Amino acid sequence: MEELLGQHHLHKTTKDYKVAIGENRIIIDSTGSAFSYKRYAGNELKAESMMVSDKEQVVVGIFPNPPILTPKAVAKNVYLKFRSPVIVDQRSQVAVYVKMPIEIGVYRQSIDEEILIDAFSLKRQQYALYGSPESGVVCRYTETEVSTDKDAIKPVKYEEALVKIKIKNDIDNVVKVSRVIIPMDSVVLDHAHDDSWLPGSVEMTLDSAFGKDIVNVRLTSTKVKRSDKTSVAKREDTLVFLMDAGY
Repeated sequence: MEELLGQHHLHKTTKDYKVAIGENRIIIDSTGSAFSYKRYAGNELKAESMMVSDKEQVVVGIFPNPPILTPKAVAKNVYLKFRSPVIVDQRSQVAVYVKMPIEIGVYRQSIDEEILIDAFSLKRQQYALYGSPESGVVCRYTETEVSTDKDAIKPVKYEEALVKIKIKNDIDNVVKVSRVIIPMDSVVLDHAHDDSWLPGSVEMTLDSAFGKDIVNVRLTSTKVKRSDKTSVAKREDTLVFLMDAGY
């Protein structure tokens, strides 16, 4: 089976190049020195653009994206609610696996940079407020299964990605963790054989200070897009979120 996620090399002789992902049909056609890009959902035209190039070949990348662009870029964090809360002993740590929603991004790529030309999701987006109405954060929301067995979590192709979460409890009490907020701004997901996952891991550290629990969520060994260009750079401890409204 041909992999849909990855780079698609198109030539000036390309006619009616088609990629189908769920109900979305991408059609790319060469017209002289340009390539027309169209995406349909059913019979409805959802996105259209024209790529102009003096080269004989252009590269279009179709990749899994963090779920923060559609229908509008209104959230930079993903709120994962565990269907089964995780009970963690005092002064101990555990690694669990969960699923997170993804979007599909379509990019016009060159040697060291790229530009997003389209983004879509196969599932209806849900949002939730984390924190108080006055100072809370709007997040992309979903409920997920959770397991210590990686093979027990099976993300749906083109809809979900696998996420590893390391929960470290430095508190003197047993804790119940039922949710995590993951920062997702500029994060790049990995893929192979059209399966998707978050590189590295989510480090969730629970501590206390002055009688109050403190929860830091940190992404480690994660790929992020460089701020000056859109190419990828690896960084340690790329993004941090302080869960000050409970876990």
